[in-house]
Amino acid sequence: MRVRVARGRLALSLTRYKRRSMEVSALYAHEVDFRGPHPLKWMLITTAHAETLADAQAVLDGYAMRWRVEELHRTWKAGWCNVEQTQLRSRGAIEKSAMLHLAVASRAMRLVHLARNEPARPATDELSREEVDAVLILASKRGRSKYERGDTPPIVEVVDLLARLGGYVGKSSGGPPGATNTGCRCPSHVPA
Repeated sequence: MRVRVARGRLALSLTRYKRRSMEVSALYAHEVDFRGPHPLKWMLITTAHAETLADAQAVLDGYAMRWRVEELHRTWKAGWCNVEQTQLRSRGAIEKSAMLHLAVASRAMRLVHLARNEPARPATDELSREEVDAVLILASKRGRSKYERGDTPPIVEVVDLLARLGGYVGKSSGGPPGATNTGCRCPSHVPA
């Protein structure tokens, strides 16, 4: 990766007659010796102070996480949490509900990430013994689990069981369970 950084001032028009300037960093990063057809090229303008290579690396690392942030918003808004469908009316109630749902969305994304990237990891590394047992008990009542209470299956198995409890059907064309593609057909997850 080759990185260039420059600092400068950016003039902004706030209204027809009002202008403001602010100091920004411009970063240009591109892959060197990339063998594919389209090397990565990023031009970023940021208010973060970036003059050293370490500063630039911090900005690039943050920008590289944008897809995870977008996925979190999607999970929060339209996935497991469906926060936009709230029927709450007071601002305080909406804020509390939104924050709780954001925590749920974050946890769901972490479980999906672990199931895909560390599938053999024991489920109890991420979930409490009680949470794992609850999933196993509910899944066994539906005849969907080869595990029993007290077992420690890999995280990928528990995430799959949890998704199936939520309505995921596990068709091969649908891919593995995710934070937004549960396949659930219950009324709160079916688009109007």
